[in-house]
Amino acid sequence: MALPQGLITGRTARLPGDLKVRPKAAQAPSKLEEGFANLWRVHCAGLPQPVREHRFHATRRWRFDFAWPSQKVAVEMEGLGGGRHQRRAGFINDTEKYNAAIMCGWRVLRFTGDDLRKRPLQMIEQVAAMVRE
Repeated sequence: MALPQGLITGRTARLPGDLKVRPKAAQAPSKLEEGFANLWRVHCAGLPQPVREHRFHATRRWRFDFAWPSQKVAVEMEGLGGGRHQRRAGFINDTEKYNAAIMCGWRVLRFTGDDLRKRPLQMIEQVAAMVRE
């Protein structure tokens, strides 16, 4: 059922008949996201902290794992565990999202678990260099 225009306020939507619709529960951060967040806190304490799950588009619900909105820098941690992002539809949707982000002026860095495990300082330094610009 589509919600009528103008009835969404705050955290819940009001429908005719006073039926409450609760927002979707926030997804728990992945281990990759937690790993990146911990590295950033330890190695980049003097730099701005990222915004988690930042919505960057005016009309779509796309979010970045990590974002520095003032610098228009974003980080996406890409899992390779066979989740929805590796399926055809997920891959296509991600491509649309990243292209839209670039069109909106964002610089998006994408990292994998291998980056986190094998090249953590290189990964963090790449992000820090962009945040400093």
